[in-house]
Amino acid sequence: MKTANNEKTDYRIRLTKQIIRQNLVPLMKKYHISRISIKMLCERAGINRSTFYSHYADIYDLLTQIQQEIITELSEHISGSAFSEQNKLTVEALEQILNYAKSNAELFEVLLSDNGDFAFQREIMLLAQQKTIQTLQDMKQLSPNVSEYLQYFVVNGALSLIQKWLSDGAKESVPEMAELCSTLLFKGLSGFKVN
Repeated sequence: MKTANNEKTDYRIRLTKQIIRQNLVPLMKKYHISRISIKMLCERAGINRSTFYSHYADIYDLLTQIQQEIITELSEHISGSAFSEQNKLTVEALEQILNYAKSNAELFEVLLSDNGDFAFQREIMLLAQQKTIQTLQDMKQLSPNVSEYLQYFVVNGALSLIQKWLSDGAKESVPEMAELCSTLLFKGLSGFKVN
């Protein structure tokens, strides 16, 4: 059973980590992660270096922990019921992903930008590829090479679309963006032809 002291300590740890993470985002808007020093982050967050080091080994450890949390949470969103029927990517599933991205818009925007970590972007791509491969294979009997090219095209396009949407302030609604993604995924440009 947790005591009041333990709960207070846990709360302070969570609050400190939250402050550190919140102050990383504005720095990543200006600088690539490799150019952000612990000193810069600590000054911006108003904490000392020993506080930072009590939670993270270095700036990359901080970024890795943030990314792993996102991958885990996003994986849970993707593996929801909307994908359960023959692994088909549905508008409802896209809405779950877009809602998650929108609720973490600033963080997602910097992580998907040129200042982010390309390893994280590859992980997001791999996660999305795992979920789209069956759908793409179900659509047609594709050769492994063509299937892989198609996956890269779809995933890179979707990530770029989400990044653009977030950087523009997510003006379109989540259902509108989910429908746009779905149309592009399953119909391509022919889904937009006017009769």
